[in-house]
Amino acid sequence: MLIVLLERYRCMAAKVYGSEKRVIILGDIEIKYELTRKSVKNVNLRIDAAGNVKVSASRRVPVDYIEGFMRQKQALIVAAVDRAEQNSRRQIEQKPQTPRRYEDGEQLAILGRKRTVKLEQVFKGGSERIDLEEDLMYFRVRDPGDVCHKELMYEKWLKAYQCELYEEICRQVHRQFLQFGVEYPAVRIRRMTSRWGSCQPYKGVITLNSRLVETPVSCIEYVVMHEFCHFIHPDHSRAFHALMTRLMPDWKQRKQLLNSISEWN
Repeated sequence: MLIVLLERYRCMAAKVYGSEKRVIILGDIEIKYELTRKSVKNVNLRIDAAGNVKVSASRRVPVDYIEGFMRQKQALIVAAVDRAEQNSRRQIEQKPQTPRRYEDGEQLAILGRKRTVKLEQVFKGGSERIDLEEDLMYFRVRDPGDVCHKELMYEKWLKAYQCELYEEICRQVHRQFLQFGVEYPAVRIRRMTSRWGSCQPYKGVITLNSRLVETPVSCIEYVVMHEFCHFIHPDHSRAFHALMTRLMPDWKQRKQLLNSISEWN
């Protein structure tokens, strides 16, 4: 995908080349772009498949004019950058993973930290269970070599852990929306390929990505806040982002952290 926009700006061609990194705020969203000065007659705006925003223009074209043009195309630019982020996240999630065996020393990501698997064999009469203690995840099982059984145990444990964690965070965030008359929604959990969460305002439903449990609590809180704000503003308008800033002033930093988290095998 390559988006190219041209804006006519008549001026003399200038044989001066150079580029600089700049930042523009579009609808309360920080967009980084590269401005290159070339001997061209148009203001050229390109957004590549990776979401990199590049602008080229003559050195005679004022920055105010260039950024005014970008603000006119705000919806297109923000949508293209957001789409690139989603595609990048989808590619990460679809990347082949090393099969888990839940053996001693193997690491599992929980709440932004890698937890090390520790196997303990229990004998007849003992209770099989999984316990998370600091950075260790104890698998107390009868047969440490039964990978399928350990996987089923982990999936059951993780589902219960997610339900309790997400419910607690949603309850905490919801308290801030009582002033707006927002009722507590139905909270669903499922594996999602391109989003961390979604909201259906008219159905009163919030859906959270099951993989959020791998990220820090601050990131989960950000996603939940984002989805709750859609009960007030269903779009990503200036008013939506203003509400986000009002209720969670550091949401941009949390979003940046979430986007920076790479796949853990």
